[in-house]
Amino acid sequence: MNKILISLFIFIASVNTAFAETANKTQPSLIFKNIVIPEAPPVASVMVAYLNITNNSNTKQTITKITSPQFKRVEIHEMSMSNGMMNMKKMKTLTIKAKQKISLEPGGLHVMLIKPIKPLIKGNTVELTFMLSSGELNTINTQVQIVD
Repeated sequence: MNKILISLFIFIASVNTAFAETANKTQPSLIFKNIVIPEAPPVASVMVAYLNITNNSNTKQTITKITSPQFKRVEIHEMSMSNGMMNMKKMKTLTIKAKQKISLEPGGLHVMLIKPIKPLIKGNTVELTFMLSSGELNTINTQVQIVD
């Protein structure tokens, strides 16, 4: 009887461990919310994306690249004030500390969407794929919006 109970306990423990490992692999490290891509004039060569990113993991996560099939290039930029002038600087990477939330918003960090393949208007879907230094890919879809 003890051997049966021990075998049953080992079986249940191994199932729980396998489930926990599977659950951890399917949950993305980063959560993307409040994504806004404002509509731009049809002749615009750049658009912008604003969003909140939460690092759901217990380790820092670094975004090394963002791509989109709707744009030739996607970059992370940071606006800052220096000597009374606003400056925009391209960021090579963006690191989000463990359990940290950051906001990409006007006047600060934001995503530059460069050279649209075709003009995008309100309601068009934009796909963004975020590559992390770990190799993890996070793809999100959002729509172009009219922003007041």
